[in-house]
Amino acid sequence: MAMHVADGPFAGLERRLRERVDYALVRRTFDKGEHLYAAGNEYAGLFWLRSGVALAYNRRGDRYEFAVPLHWGLWGAPSIITRKHNSALEARTRCVVDWLPPEATRALMEEAAFVRLVAKWTADDYAMLLDMLAVMSIGRSEDRLMGYLTRIHAFAVANPDAMAGTQSGSGIAWPFTTVQLAAFLGLSRPHLSAILGRLNGDGRVRIADRLLYMPEPQRWEGSALGGETGAVDQSRP
Repeated sequence: MAMHVADGPFAGLERRLRERVDYALVRRTFDKGEHLYAAGNEYAGLFWLRSGVALAYNRRGDRYEFAVPLHWGLWGAPSIITRKHNSALEARTRCVVDWLPPEATRALMEEAAFVRLVAKWTADDYAMLLDMLAVMSIGRSEDRLMGYLTRIHAFAVANPDAMAGTQSGSGIAWPFTTVQLAAFLGLSRPHLSAILGRLNGDGRVRIADRLLYMPEPQRWEGSALGGETGAVDQSRP
């Protein structure tokens, strides 16, 4: 994903390349339920999420391998290399994106500076993927749920400037039902509800009015989604 997106994911490029990017970018809107891209599709370009919440996920049959709600970032970089999307990105609210079409991306890949930027985004994406896969494999249900929510919250608030309109205090937009959350974590709905009840009673988690609150500050750590300690350098979202 792109870091420091408040200044734009392409801010580090020299002026000549930034101008090429700016000329090629297209503002697009996706309604709730629309896919920005789907697993197995031909490479569809880069998507800079400007507002809204999208869900990045991959699943085999009815089982989710990972599912990550995204409040900001630039997505699709790894697929430049594979030429196909290995996961899906679905709008879960109305999403506004700046889209860099595939033909423009391929032309920019002739520039070494742009290649280095893509390599950075791709490394960040795979770090997130590996971290979420590790969370999904946690055996104890409560730990799996808490790890998942901690990482989602930490990622969402890592760039507050990019959260305008989707953040309320420590709450982040959470437009998912209990059924969906249970499916993401491989839990039954009654079991999930019981765990959430315990966590809410302990003051560790609260989901209300489609917002997720984590009373204990969760902070970004490295390029993965948080860590067990929750400590983070806010200068590096």
